[in-house]
Amino acid sequence: MQFIPKPTRFKPLTARFWEREYGIEFEKWEWKLLSEFNKAKMAEFPTISGFLIADYKLGRNCFLLIPAQHLTNDFVLCECPPYMDLPPNWSYVTVKGKKIWFRDYYMIYVDEITPAKFEVPKSDVSFHDFQESLFIQWSGIDSPLRELLAFEFVSCPPIFALGQVGGINLSLYDGTGEGLSKKLLKYFRSIIPADFVKGRSGVIEIPEFSVQIKVPPFSWGFKACDVDKQFNERVLDFLLKRKSGRFSELSVELGTDRSAPNSLYEPPFALVDQPAILFPNVEKRKMNVDPPFEVAKYVITSKMTYPTVGNSRTDIEQVLGETSLKIIKLAEKFDVPHLVRRHAVFDPNYYGKPQSILRVALALARAQNKDKIDLEFVSRAFENYYLKNMEIVFESWEDIFTSKGVEIVSLKHELDRYVLKFITDNETSETGVGFHLVQEHFFNRNEFELREALRRLQESGKIYEIKRDVFKSVPLE
Repeated sequence: MQFIPKPTRFKPLTARFWEREYGIEFEKWEWKLLSEFNKAKMAEFPTISGFLIADYKLGRNCFLLIPAQHLTNDFVLCECPPYMDLPPNWSYVTVKGKKIWFRDYYMIYVDEITPAKFEVPKSDVSFHDFQESLFIQWSGIDSPLRELLAFEFVSCPPIFALGQVGGINLSLYDGTGEGLSKKLLKYFRSIIPADFVKGRSGVIEIPEFSVQIKVPPFSWGFKACDVDKQFNERVLDFLLKRKSGRFSELSVELGTDRSAPNSLYEPPFALVDQPAILFPNVEKRKMNVDPPFEVAKYVITSKMTYPTVGNSRTDIEQVLGETSLKIIKLAEKFDVPHLVRRHAVFDPNYYGKPQSILRVALALARAQNKDKIDLEFVSRAFENYYLKNMEIVFESWEDIFTSKGVEIVSLKHELDRYVLKFITDNETSETGVGFHLVQEHFFNRNEFELREALRRLQESGKIYEIKRDVFKSVPLE
């Protein structure tokens, strides 16, 4: 009798960035650029274009040339005459010269160096196909959440007018009851190169000089955080200031097992560009597949474009002003109390939620290969993604406020919520609600439970006792 050996456990490939070496890992334009660069440097009298890297380790008159800022797979050493001034570091230039051979390497001795224009590429992958690849193992994630999650990876360029880095931040609450929000974050981390997550620098080895030249990390980074654990202070600081010393664009996604926020002011709800929720119909498919290379390739190419708002700072200020009005109207639509409108998810200040709407619009512009957007484009992005998502969120979280604008989402006891609702629905401007009415309504609860609920509501500042056993709510405004 012959036993069939147990099959080896499937181990997916790891998505790579700096260490890519196979054609399938590169976009067509990257592969073409590498091929043309390699061919050009083979000539006896090369004319070659690339990004210039000057480093003291190479010597005063020497520099490296690489095909693109993130393509360190190939390079060529160059040396210019002492009298020639080098362009600024990381300039895109065209070099003409002669190849000089040494014992075991060669350099290009530069005769002429001129500024050149880097042609901005377009991805071979459409935004629709990118989403298909991104959610290949998931079902039930529909619009607008589908696009908002994808926008995190498309990202938006830095908003220099506000002194902020680019990127889009989301929080993902879990309506599935199965911890899928955190599993989705873990999945996202697994299908993109770890270099994006950890912000690793690239290294160019030059054995001829026995040196290593460091290359800055990729411009975009992705952080996924479990907010049910102790909140990371560095992440909190970033959410507040939107500044990073390592990335020019950084997207942060916060995951939680909770289906709704505990408070309107908790960071996962208040400090992100958009809170969102996974619904019970979302499922993770069991599939043994390698990470789709299209995801990393699309992410890389999308960062090559920098859509702008209008033609001047005045245009940006106008857009931020108009989006502030949209936020105010949105808060009115949901009957949000005035105090809440000045904070959290409805902050109308230009540095609050208006810039969040602008970020979504800029990410959409990147996805549609647009160089410039205007107020009309921002308005469409607001209607189709920001507003639709907020409507879904507030329909799902009906217990955020009572009809009188009293916050109830922070109440942990279910009975407290029902008692507070009863008081706010039955009180008038002159009279409160007596304890005997509370007892009549909650006839299936004993007196001790009801008095404990009222005590907790008083201690949390939700109600006050206007006279013995008569209670009124304390609205936020």
